[in-house]
Amino acid sequence: MSREELEKLTVIKLREMAKEYSEIKGASAMKKEEVIVAILKARGEPIKEKKKKDIIKISEIKKQMRSLKQEKEKSLAEKDSKKAAQIRKQIKKLKRQTRLLASEKKQPAKGQSA
Repeated sequence: MSREELEKLTVIKLREMAKEYSEIKGASAMKKEEVIVAILKARGEPIKEKKKKDIIKISEIKKQMRSLKQEKEKSLAEKDSKKAAQIRKQIKKLKRQTRLLASEKKQPAKGQSA
């Protein structure tokens, strides 16, 4: 199976496949991408890393959050609770992104020391 075919499978099926290879340990705790890479390594196939579409900086996300907070305040002043709720959800999603990016920044890349 190629990488594209592996990506179409569910994590559960990938983990079951990983159990067939004795080199792979701890597949049940791995994320989908990690399991795919482990299977490809066990087979001895070349591993092409997926390119991230856009690298977003935390500062850009925080700028978006500030503008959304202003919009939320306006909608609350206009007593438009539906719009305020939508904006609140957008802000929550952006906060999650910043936390994720911050945690990725803290972890050194594999094979490198901090």
